[in-house]
Amino acid sequence: MPASAAAVAGGVGTVLLGAALAGGALIYDMGGVWVSVKAKKPGGDNIRLVVPAAAGPVALWLAPKKNIREAAKEARPWLPAIKAAAEELGNCPDGPLVEVTNPHEKVLIAKQGGALVIDVDNPNETVHVSVPLKMVGIIAAQLEAMPDAEAAHGNAVEASESW
Repeated sequence: MPASAAAVAGGVGTVLLGAALAGGALIYDMGGVWVSVKAKKPGGDNIRLVVPAAAGPVALWLAPKKNIREAAKEARPWLPAIKAAAEELGNCPDGPLVEVTNPHEKVLIAKQGGALVIDVDNPNETVHVSVPLKMVGIIAAQLEAMPDAEAAHGNAVEASESW
């Protein structure tokens, strides 16, 4: 291979490696969404799922626009509060936010690290969900930035599939 072709190939390889490292750093920085459901009855299913938090905003972008517009319209009144809560919770110390205990069930909602953690324990199952606060804020901002299709296009909600 001529020296100039090798230099170009090396440069392209360096750029691709840099992009992969930057993407990996972003995924690592955002954390992951953890879901665990453990059935307590014999033969029950146990589910464990870990998804990179960066997949949430991407999934929102890839989801059918009509459904996302409807969800955004319903959530719009609460989106500023959700964004503010996610941001402020990020500044709060770790600890329980809500704890409810009764004879049949225990629910704990807490802030741990940069995540909102929900634990539910009842006679049928134990559920654990952990969602990074960064992801909550980003998705709320995406929904808030979405144009109201009915206002923009009259009732022609399906006129455009892009936002």
